[in-house]
Amino acid sequence: MYSFLTESMEIVIIPKLSRGFKFTVRPYVVCLLALLWLGITLYSFFVITREIDYNFVKADNKVMKAKLAMIAEELSNNRKYLKLARDTDKQMRQMLGMKGGKFINMPGGFDDAKEERRITFSSIFSKESKDINEQEINEVFKETTAAAEEQLASFQEIAWFYTNQKNSSNAKPSIKPAKDYRVTSSFGYRLNPFPSYHYGMDLAGKANSPIYVTADGVVRQTGWALGYGQAVLVDHSFGYSTLYGHLADIRVKKGDRVKRGQVIASMGTTGRSTGVHLHYEVWKDGTPVNPKDYL
Repeated sequence: MYSFLTESMEIVIIPKLSRGFKFTVRPYVVCLLALLWLGITLYSFFVITREIDYNFVKADNKVMKAKLAMIAEELSNNRKYLKLARDTDKQMRQMLGMKGGKFINMPGGFDDAKEERRITFSSIFSKESKDINEQEINEVFKETTAAAEEQLASFQEIAWFYTNQKNSSNAKPSIKPAKDYRVTSSFGYRLNPFPSYHYGMDLAGKANSPIYVTADGVVRQTGWALGYGQAVLVDHSFGYSTLYGHLADIRVKKGDRVKRGQVIASMGTTGRSTGVHLHYEVWKDGTPVNPKDYL
């Protein structure tokens, strides 16, 4: 093998249209040249492949950066909407006269001082992809999600307050239970003929004149009641209830739902009574209150 590599050999090249020429070369030189050519070829292939990969990565990074910029812009817009929602929230609370409340000060996401300390979305997402901190991004999404959840809870609280306020206003006695009457006995202490406490008002009027329920509610009791004669008790919820006594004709029954202004009976003189009148009581949270304040 050694002798083969060290022996001289002649290489003759004969062009088609000119004189040929020959040269002498040793085989090991040819092997070295072949290895050199192979090495250069492999290195060139490696460099070209690496350059192609680099260009692909560079292009991917540009696309990724553009997507991150879009995400940053979208998040910034969402934060603007959240700020608008917060301002609307405060205005709604002011209009409804809401005092206090869990979310009235907007903690944990809407505090102005926290807003100033936060890193802006653009500064986070404008970094090179290799420099973006995944934990930092997760914090941004957590803060945004928490802020949205708190705002939703706040709006739900406002909706609950408004609904209850509306229902409460319907449940509060606020009209006169009869027309064309005169007050013959007021709420409080009176002589009857001995000093006693009168839990309602006596309203004298014409016999069989209509008696109106003074708020929305459910009829709890109807019929004869000791001292009141024929009577109707209505539960209005939210702590309100009303009682109508000395009635002549009851037009509702237990369990009926009634609306403010609905005729439930007619004025009479049943029970312990000295004349045609309505005995009207208003109770709040289990305590009798002056009906005069609810006429």
